[in-house]
Amino acid sequence: MNKQKEGFVYILISPKTQYIKIGGTDYPPLKRIREINSTEPYKSLGPWMLGDFRQVNDWEKVEYNLHYTFRSKRIESIQGQKELFEITLQEASSKLNEIDPLEIINKPKVDRMFQDEQFSQYLIKLFRFTGLMNWLDLQGAWTFVLFPGTSGGRYFTINIGPHEVAFSILKKKSQEAVHMILMDKLILDFKIVKNWVKRHNGFIEEGVYDRALPRSASVFFEGDLNVALEFLTLDGIRRAVMAYWMESLITLKEKGVLSSYAKYHNYNAVAELNKKLQEMHTW
Repeated sequence: MNKQKEGFVYILISPKTQYIKIGGTDYPPLKRIREINSTEPYKSLGPWMLGDFRQVNDWEKVEYNLHYTFRSKRIESIQGQKELFEITLQEASSKLNEIDPLEIINKPKVDRMFQDEQFSQYLIKLFRFTGLMNWLDLQGAWTFVLFPGTSGGRYFTINIGPHEVAFSILKKKSQEAVHMILMDKLILDFKIVKNWVKRHNGFIEEGVYDRALPRSASVFFEGDLNVALEFLTLDGIRRAVMAYWMESLITLKEKGVLSSYAKYHNYNAVAELNKKLQEMHTW
């Protein structure tokens, strides 16, 4: 009996072709995509980008089942490959959604995320607000961890490279939930934000992380998830967040390195959030 191989199944798309690539790998898609974009025959059809993905307990079995399902659509005319198919991303993604739940890594945490409606709404809003889903190929350089086993208890942590850029700490008996978002210090120009943060028992601190980019400012505040959603609507927040997060992501892309927290990244949670955002886009 073959030993199970924990890893990833992925669907890649490219603006240069109507074909999609369905594959699997032991290591994060970020590294595999770089290999594919530099190797023929795929290189000539690239650049390839991540269309959909799952982290599974046995990627070889899941990949085989996907290839078998779409065997009649496999492209035979291109030599040196067996993973190109003439189907849509939507068709392939629908089969990823049918993967046996027992194959999905960290599924209980993903389910827990959506059992709390306020929490899932906040995460969907945060990912849409920051444009983080436009950087799916860089997963592993940026990381999203659900209910991490850290002291104090957290709902989630988002890291870009070596440090946190957002987290929420669970509510305790004597204290409201605490939220933090790291952004450019241009936020200090917005008096309405500073007053709002003060009213919610918060503060703004510059240069919290040694390895952060220049001009970083961490904004802390207390309140439930409705309060956190309100914070995202304030004038200046999106501009300051985008200024810091986008520069950090571009820097990571240029360096091409994984975060030291890559092994904790919850790919399946990101996949589910991305699916929710895509469904909202089609309404």
